[in-house]
Amino acid sequence: MPELPEIETVKMGIEKTVLGSVIISTKIYRRDLRFPVNDNLEKLILNKRVLGIGRRSKYLLFFLNKKTTLVLHLGMSGKISVRLKSECEYTLKKHDHLIVSFDNGIFLIYNDPRRFGFVETIEGNYNDYRRFRYMGVEPLSKKFDGKYLWFKIKKSTRNLKSILMDQKVVAGLGNIYVSEALWDSQINPNRIGKNMSLIDCQKLVVSTKKVLKKAIKFGGTTLKDFRRVGGEVGYFQNKLQVYGKEGQSCFRRKCKGIVEKSIISGRSTFYCSTCQK
Repeated sequence: MPELPEIETVKMGIEKTVLGSVIISTKIYRRDLRFPVNDNLEKLILNKRVLGIGRRSKYLLFFLNKKTTLVLHLGMSGKISVRLKSECEYTLKKHDHLIVSFDNGIFLIYNDPRRFGFVETIEGNYNDYRRFRYMGVEPLSKKFDGKYLWFKIKKSTRNLKSILMDQKVVAGLGNIYVSEALWDSQINPNRIGKNMSLIDCQKLVVSTKKVLKKAIKFGGTTLKDFRRVGGEVGYFQNKLQVYGKEGQSCFRRKCKGIVEKSIISGRSTFYCSTCQK
């Protein structure tokens, strides 16, 4: 599933192409996505101008005029691509479910083989959207600091991997970047939350922000499905230090450990028990 850096990369690509443009048509080829597409969606966004592009957790947000927000979630395998030619010159591909055309000649295509993503609209304040109501802070925001994390986990009996994957604690983190952040901070994913000191939490927050920013810089991670809006793959998979490295020597300088893999909360977790304590 695309995580925060992948969605942020897509957001930045879309910003360059449709910001300020007006939606002139929407074609929906399949409405049976993860959640059925509203029968009135085409009318709700028609002739609306894109005032901004945002991201909340793993959700893409198109801020339109008249207080309408178009919400798009890519699910497990979704991709958004940008085309500069007119819609009539585009040959529909398998798993193309949505095409949005703009007055500047650009159109966006949402393709999703597994159909685990979805598209919805919000009327009014997007912070009141039901899927955002109980969501935690953004990991790249100032609100996400050592004190915030320590307060959230100081009484928790859950392990850190499970805590960081909990979207009610921090929004947008997933399997890849949690493993990478824990490795960077030299903290074991099995450590129990209440056993973390404030200093430990500060260290983990710094590592989390560092890993996410670097991943965004390199266009995200492409392990299988993810593509940027121009069709390019991300490059951060070439920078991964621990994820997917089971059985390999730890990349940390002077560490002689071997990367291990275990299943935590049903997800594959990669770490070095020698240097991660």
